[in-house]
Amino acid sequence: MRDYEQRKAARIERLRARAAAARAQGNERIDAARQLAERIPLGQPILVGHHSERRARRDAERIRNGFTRGFERLKLADELDRRARAAEQNTAISSDDPDAVEKLRAELAKQEAFHARWKAINKALNLKDDTKRVAALKALQLTEAELSCIRNSPCGTGYMTTNASARIRRVKERIAELEARASAPVRPPETIGDITIEESENRVRIRFPDKPSAELRSELKRAGFRFAPSEGAWQRHASVRAWSEARRIAELARPGAYAPSAL
Repeated sequence: MRDYEQRKAARIERLRARAAAARAQGNERIDAARQLAERIPLGQPILVGHHSERRARRDAERIRNGFTRGFERLKLADELDRRARAAEQNTAISSDDPDAVEKLRAELAKQEAFHARWKAINKALNLKDDTKRVAALKALQLTEAELSCIRNSPCGTGYMTTNASARIRRVKERIAELEARASAPVRPPETIGDITIEESENRVRIRFPDKPSAELRSELKRAGFRFAPSEGAWQRHASVRAWSEARRIAELARPGAYAPSAL
């Protein structure tokens, strides 16, 4: 398995592990709150002024917090499971994939064939002679999906080739972008003070000697950087803007240089 596929599989596994942990924590908190609630007689009010009042209020608060936090953890577990499923089922071609250009070329061929197919169908549909039109459509051996599209498009199916043209243009633009990025020289690491900026695996990474201050962490997040524990660095997708933002933030980290962004 290639490094990209390994990273993707590891990310899915991490999401599932986090979901399992959150679900276990949620169930544990709910069970504890339920057990505490079951010890209180049904309908038992808090006896104001009684020596049991403080304990009763404390127990009520623990029960409420237990259920609230428990269901919050279960909700988080469901969201993490959803993200894991989405990552597993995602067939989009990532720019991080080393085979991205090859896959995009295959997608381009597929879209061009789709465009040519619907161009031929539309040409047949536009024939004025009924006999020739029926013969031309029969020769194309239309699929059920194509027949359904024709039946449900009273205003014509010209949009099929228009949409395909737009997809072809987008795929060509991505191929050109990735090829230009691949041919560009690798930017050498840069050190500003005791902070290192580097570009690797389609990411611009900022490495700090220590945990950045709360202000700098907010600035990093506003600039689109997120902390990657596996790398021990703050990173975002590589671009000229990303490198520029990394340099700006590194300059802000110099002693006495911090000035919050106006964003």
